Amino acid sequence: MLKLECSFYEILKPSNNEVVLVTFTNRGDSFFEGKLGEYTCNAFLNFADATKKRKVTSWSKIVPLDKEMFARVDDSNYSKDIVQVSLLDDKEKELIDFSKNNLLLSIFKKLAYESKKDLTNLWKNIMYKIDENRRLEYDVDSMPCLFDYCNEEKDFVESVFKSSDNSELFELFFKNIEKLTKEKPYKITSQVEIISNGPIQNTINLFKSVLSTLKYEYSMKYQSAPVFSFQTNSVDSSDEDHKKFIDTLTKEGQKLNPKTFVRCTSTIQEKS
Repeated sequence: MLKLECSFYEILKPSNNEVVLVTFTNRGDSFFEGKLGEYTCNAFLNFADATKKRKVTSWSKIVPLDKEMFARVDDSNYSKDIVQVSLLDDKEKELIDFSKNNLLLSIFKKLAYESKKDLTNLWKNIMYKIDENRRLEYDVDSMPCLFDYCNEEKDFVESVFKSSDNSELFELFFKNIEKLTKEKPYKITSQVEIISNGPIQNTINLFKSVLSTLKYEYSMKYQSAPVFSFQTNSVDSSDEDHKKFIDTLTKEGQKLNPKTFVRCTSTIQEKS
């Protein structure tokens, strides 16, 4: 699977009042320590900025560790590589914006794969320049997410593609942008039954060999014997991709000794 080997944004730290993704990893005596999701920067959260309750019976419910949360930057200049944050009350808009940024990254993975170009270099040469211009044009409070900015500033985005010697990718990029603004992305989930009289390692090796060939984002989760759940997003995959995946599992399973049998019980498009 293609992986972005750089931070989502070129700048090290977010601005004051910017909404960020943060994962808290440790609870101290009076604050939480964590790291930002789209920046190469750490964060801390005072207990007082996490809840207005005088008495807290369970901090794990208010600030769960090792789970992404939304926060607002209160002091971006707290220290060289640390920002101070507070938790948000209203998360709906932020959820939409960060989901759109994930879609943008999925589009770039598709561009890199189809053009046989390096994803990280492509992202740095194009999206870093677009983000720089976005931050110059907008105040933090009114700044659109990167996905929306690309959709609104087509001419500028095209000029960046051309200046980075990637002009041939612009049309494909914008076709994907337009498609996603017209049709809301949805999840595709297939329930897959795996039956084998062999050791569990056979099933593990089967999954590893077939999953390693996929060029789109996915998740594979164990449900209950013998069912596994295979999930992707319509941004970079389709029902046909699920069929191909299961067909390949079936063929490779028949090559094992003893044979492993694969059956898809359902494929569902989860549209909201």
